[in-house]
Amino acid sequence: MTMSKESPLSLLSQDDLSRLLELIHKSLFCSTEEHLASLLGDLKWLFPYDFAVCALHRAGTVIDPHHFINVNFPSDWCSLYMAQGFDKVDPIVLESGRSGQGIQYWTDTYKKYRAKTTRTFISTAQDFGLKEGYSYGVRAPNENKRSLFNFAGGSVDHHPRTECILEYAIPHLDQAFNRIVGQSKGPTPRNPSAPKLSSREKEVLNWAKDGKSIWETSIILSISQNTVQFHLKNIMAKLAVVNKTQAVAVALHNGLIHSE
Repeated sequence: MTMSKESPLSLLSQDDLSRLLELIHKSLFCSTEEHLASLLGDLKWLFPYDFAVCALHRAGTVIDPHHFINVNFPSDWCSLYMAQGFDKVDPIVLESGRSGQGIQYWTDTYKKYRAKTTRTFISTAQDFGLKEGYSYGVRAPNENKRSLFNFAGGSVDHHPRTECILEYAIPHLDQAFNRIVGQSKGPTPRNPSAPKLSSREKEVLNWAKDGKSIWETSIILSISQNTVQFHLKNIMAKLAVVNKTQAVAVALHNGLIHSE
């Protein structure tokens, strides 16, 4: 991962970057719930949290109990959550269904929802130690599904460094999650229903995959930085993602580019 001066990766130390690269590499070979739970646990080396869980839900907010990997959320809370249908009032799930993907800091999202049922839900969650947290949603291309990764605890600080880590790590962990729950069958030939990328877009994305900055890519391809940014914008629009890391993960998943 090569950093330009303004890169959000500048928030991370060299040790952070090494751990992050190792995590991403391991995720490429992750195919079991136990392995994914272990990788999510490894994120504690990068930012502190007490509890983690990932789940699949549809835009209609319903959490699929069969596509639910609990790393260490309180088991009593998970049972209560499913029994009470809390996914129908959970602000994080509601917001994920509305926006599709990206980072949510719980306190910020909670401010948007004032219904009595929502306030009761929040109070109950806090009784289980789930007071602060981050969630990261990923929308499946061309599908009405979202993956939702949640990290919580008594004190999870709102910090751009944590958000940078999630932005780079979660898209790769999400690809592992998809393989595990059966939405994909691991590395496959190009998905015929996936959006088509031009040869230049594939070149730009391949260099992004190798960690090249916009400036470095422009030098390698002998094009302007504005042209690189133009191609990246088109790529992200086609793949329905919000950043380069997600674009690389989705493109690899659909066979649009290759890992080697």
